[in-house]
Amino acid sequence: MSLPQVPGVGGGLRCAGLHACGWEMSYTMRIPRTLRVAATAVAAAVLLAVPIAGAGASPPIASATGGIALSGPAQYVSFNAFDYGPTGDRGSVNYTNFTYADPGSGVWAVNGQSSVVFEYGGAYYPHTMTVESIYPTSNTSYTFTGSGYFDPNPAYTWTVTGSVVGTTVTLHIVYTGAEAGYYLDATGTIQPDGSVLGTSFSDSLGRTLTWAMPAGSAAEILSYTASITQVEVVGGDTSTFSYTIPAGTGLDGVAVTMNVTDGGTPGTSGDVYGHNGSTYQIIGGNLVVH
Repeated sequence: MSLPQVPGVGGGLRCAGLHACGWEMSYTMRIPRTLRVAATAVAAAVLLAVPIAGAGASPPIASATGGIALSGPAQYVSFNAFDYGPTGDRGSVNYTNFTYADPGSGVWAVNGQSSVVFEYGGAYYPHTMTVESIYPTSNTSYTFTGSGYFDPNPAYTWTVTGSVVGTTVTLHIVYTGAEAGYYLDATGTIQPDGSVLGTSFSDSLGRTLTWAMPAGSAAEILSYTASITQVEVVGGDTSTFSYTIPAGTGLDGVAVTMNVTDGGTPGTSGDVYGHNGSTYQIIGGNLVVH
């Protein structure tokens, strides 16, 4: 018995349909092999690109970071400490003590009592200034408050607020005794011998004076950067880490262990800082342990 010829095929495949020729089983086999391989590769790439929940996620590295101002004495500490466990802890600390002299550090401070001399119309007016409090704002800067008087006549008393940023000194002086209310603003640059060379001046009388502070008025103070080792984070809010003070400072080779506790933000809201068994009051900045 012969099968009917499919219209329009003319002498070709003599079937009434695909099912009649058994193509239902062999149809997919007729897709070119190169296309099937390419489709398989694309599907695999799509599967690899879709992340599997929880797969390949590295746990966060426990760390302690911060930049804090301290009192008693005035200090500033900035640090990044990472607890990598058996792969090796690491980090760095920048430390400055604004009251500890260390010639050659390159970081300057104006502390204690010093002379400030103003010149006007060829006459010199020497004053004595006493820095009474320091508020660190970074490892190389701070603001300060103090008082002073005119040497030839101490009835001319005054208060001063100012700053040291790198090698730039600023003064804002307000008279409180004789001629109360008179004020002046001055800016100067610290020189290698510790003198201060005035660069600008203005006062409430509209005058322009020159001014200076003699050699030794500013001093280089302890400031260094060290590599941190042996980091440990406990309980998610407390960290202990250690380092050795580098060569080139007045305390070469001294081992230091820092202890910090994250009590909230800002640092004055409950953070705690200490090193080598002593605890210091945080007066600015913040630290984070996580």
